[in-house]
Amino acid sequence: MMSSGRIARHRNYSELMRQHDRDSRMKRVLRVFTYFLVVLFLLIVLLIVLRWESKQTKSDKNTSVEIFDPTRDFVVKT
Repeated sequence: MMSSGRIARHRNYSELMRQHDRDSRMKRVLRVFTYFLVVLFLLIVLLIVLRWESKQTKSDKNTSVEIFDPTRDFVVKT
């Protein structure tokens, strides 16, 4: 048996479903946007680390002890 309270709850069912769909869509958009931001952040961190590592290897090459190379060190200029 349907009471007046239960009938009143279902009176605007289409509006409730429309609101539910809208809320679900917004949650989905927010979730996708959040994942996009996380991936973007990780890519930026990766880029920074790769550039930092390349600078470190370049500076290591410049400051490392050179190995003796007779062909280069004792070039006879004529």
